[in-house]
Amino acid sequence: MSKLRKTVSRVGADIREYYWAGIIFLGYFAAAHFLFGVLCPQLVVTGIPCPGCGLTRAFFSLARGQAGQAALADPSVFPVLAFLLYCGSYRYGKGEKAPKMGAALALLVICMLAVYGHGMYLHFPEHAPYIYFRDNLLARLVPGYGAWVESAWGWLGLGRPTA
Repeated sequence: MSKLRKTVSRVGADIREYYWAGIIFLGYFAAAHFLFGVLCPQLVVTGIPCPGCGLTRAFFSLARGQAGQAALADPSVFPVLAFLLYCGSYRYGKGEKAPKMGAALALLVICMLAVYGHGMYLHFPEHAPYIYFRDNLLARLVPGYGAWVESAWGWLGLGRPTA
């Protein structure tokens, strides 16, 4: 069997095994978009962006060849892409688990948290993706939650959410 054929076979096997995850994701995406107009689960629930907020925008920018726009949307798109290529080359190219994947994942998480902390400190709450989403689930269900979040950011010296 040729190398390309083996790769295609591995991709097909993964799709057949995990198609249900794609269906669940599409269902969540449709519901979140319809009810809240945003995709991020943390943003939907708390109104505060997660370390991955902006990655979808960044990947779409990369797909259009706009690396600068991708970096503005979320600079951690580059280490995420490197991690995906690293793992994918072993999984689909060689048919084996990537060596030192735990260390690579730990490095990726540290990088994403550093980018997130830096972005939140510099840009929250005025600059996407570091915005406060006022129409979140907790604000709808818990009286005073939105006011508490806004006062907490003021208390931390981070200003008031404006989005």
